[in-house]
Amino acid sequence: MTPDRERRLARRAAQGDRKAMQSLYEEYSDQLFTVAFRLTDSPDDARDLLHDVFCDLPKALESFDGERALGPWLRSLVSNAALQHLRAERRRGRIAEAAMSGAPDAEASPELAILNSIALEKALSSLMENLRSVVVLYAIGGFSHKEVAELLQIAPSTSRRRLYAARELLRVKLVER
Repeated sequence: MTPDRERRLARRAAQGDRKAMQSLYEEYSDQLFTVAFRLTDSPDDARDLLHDVFCDLPKALESFDGERALGPWLRSLVSNAALQHLRAERRRGRIAEAAMSGAPDAEASPELAILNSIALEKALSSLMENLRSVVVLYAIGGFSHKEVAELLQIAPSTSRRRLYAARELLRVKLVER
């Protein structure tokens, strides 16, 4: 999608144009679902987050200046929503319960077809949240270490260290299988 088309769609969607919202959803929903899923490790939560972000998108787009590409801006919205969700879940103490339920069923929805191999998903989901968040945002979401640091409220050097640690753990886990 061209930057001009992105800006036009964003402007129209901010005004409540349903066709513009549909176009944005069709263009970005798969990649946004992937980011949400990898951060939450739950297809249901990822779908809920995606729904919430798109419901609130017209209002959020009022602050979109068009200087930045729309895709990364939308990924940051989804990432922030997922991180807020995880913090709330942690406060409620339901993260441990969700981790015990096992891996998601690959047949559950067509969106899961876009995800990488089951082995990688299991290895990613076994990482601690702070490591998994950096991997998803940097390696999968395409954010820079500076952007990851801003989203997670950590130093860029911490982002780099966590990415290194996560990659080492993933290497070990994938070799063990």
